[in-house]
Amino acid sequence: MKEEVTLNRKEQTRLVVMNQIEGRKLTVDKAATLLELTPRHVWRILTAYRKEDASAIAHGNRGHKPVNTITEDLRQQVVVLARDKYCGFNQQHFTEKPADKEGINLSRSTVLVVI
Repeated sequence: MKEEVTLNRKEQTRLVVMNQIEGRKLTVDKAATLLELTPRHVWRILTAYRKEDASAIAHGNRGHKPVNTITEDLRQQVVVLARDKYCGFNQQHFTEKPADKEGINLSRSTVLVVI
């Protein structure tokens, strides 16, 4: 039994184009122009599509948690610090103070997501 895959708009467009290539209604070069990709990349997608069908179009990391994500406990701790001890700090200052005082090293982009 095949796994069900939901495609976003970009992936749906790629699927339609791959079907047109398979039906010989479109060349790889024209498809590359339409998709704003290189012909080599279109060939790579087409090869995967021929092996795996529509599931090959979906991004391979879909549903996986990023390896650099912070734990939920640390996330909660940062939220509490932002609301209480460091209330009113901007993102840059909030990134620096917990690193100095609490030993919590976070990037500005992580702080933006958490707060």
